[in-house]
Amino acid sequence: MKPLSENPPSRFPSRPIAEAPHPWWVAKLKPRQEKAFAFDLIHHGIEYYLPMYMKVTRRADNNKPRKSVLPLFPGYVSFAIPVPENIFSGGRVVNIIEIRNQSRFVHELTQVYLALEAGAKLEPLLERFETGMAVRVRSGPLRGVEGVIAQVRDARRLVLEVEPFGRAALTIDSSLVEPV
Repeated sequence: MKPLSENPPSRFPSRPIAEAPHPWWVAKLKPRQEKAFAFDLIHHGIEYYLPMYMKVTRRADNNKPRKSVLPLFPGYVSFAIPVPENIFSGGRVVNIIEIRNQSRFVHELTQVYLALEAGAKLEPLLERFETGMAVRVRSGPLRGVEGVIAQVRDARRLVLEVEPFGRAALTIDSSLVEPV
């Protein structure tokens, strides 16, 4: 198995998405587990597609560019298998989503694949959170807790002020919250 510091291939095995011999499923993962889950799937010989894009940011200390390869759909990986058994064993998967309209899903996934292969610049559309916005935690151990955004650190991290905790502030992944 490859070290986790490397990026997995976005497609395994390398063939058209429509040629998958099994139905497609989507795994909802814990935050920042997409690449590790892709390596798990490779290790078990399970077909998957994890579309990724290159994000370039500037370092604050010297203004040099920092390149990161990130998933286009954070928190989700598509995979093809007859029945998703033993997928939860690695502790990365939160839920399995059954794809009922396989032909539509394959068509849409193929469009994403073809666009990325052609060099299109695709980036995820993230919810725009702003300071002062009321939000509710939708998953995780704090599910149901409501708070107000005190600070937006970046596209993935928020600082919430939570009244029930005595106006305590907590940092949380933005994928775990939704506007109220």
